[in-house]
Amino acid sequence: MTPRLLLDKASLRRQLLAQRRSLTAAERQQYSQAIAGHLQHSPLFQQATTVLSYWPLGAEPDVRSLLSQPKQWALPRCENQQLYAHHYESEQLLEKDCAGVLAPSADSPTVPPDGIDLLIVPAVAVDEEGYRLGYGGGYYDRLRADPAWRLIPAIAVVYAAQVLPELPRDPWDIPFSALCTENGYLLIGST
Repeated sequence: MTPRLLLDKASLRRQLLAQRRSLTAAERQQYSQAIAGHLQHSPLFQQATTVLSYWPLGAEPDVRSLLSQPKQWALPRCENQQLYAHHYESEQLLEKDCAGVLAPSADSPTVPPDGIDLLIVPAVAVDEEGYRLGYGGGYYDRLRADPAWRLIPAIAVVYAAQVLPELPRDPWDIPFSALCTENGYLLIGST
């Protein structure tokens, strides 16, 4: 990645995170409920048996209401700068992982990629071709670089204001299958 692209990504990330933090709690709750509803009715979600979702951090869209749906659930856990899918049972069994995010405990059962039907991933922004801008840690990039994980349909979740025409990208970036905002669900590519 060129220094210019790195600077552009960092600057864009700061701007978009500030924009997201400016949403009121009521707006975030309203948008999160709409996003969860759109996800729940999406074909990728309806066809999935086991879903790897996320526990919201800060002002990210909160889709935890989906965890009550009759599916098998997994959440990511960061270990040694890598993400691993761990079976989700309840909020009471979560603890902070190496990234400071609530995640299943290290001794909870892992779920291999061939046991996951759908990824639901938060983003700082997504472009119209499905490329995601994350927080800059590369966790989901490393996860999805594995061919087994790359085969799994993945939905990027953002607020509508964070969908941009185009984002800076790196050669290793992999587009998402779909994106979901408070305004709706959009299937982007073939799954």
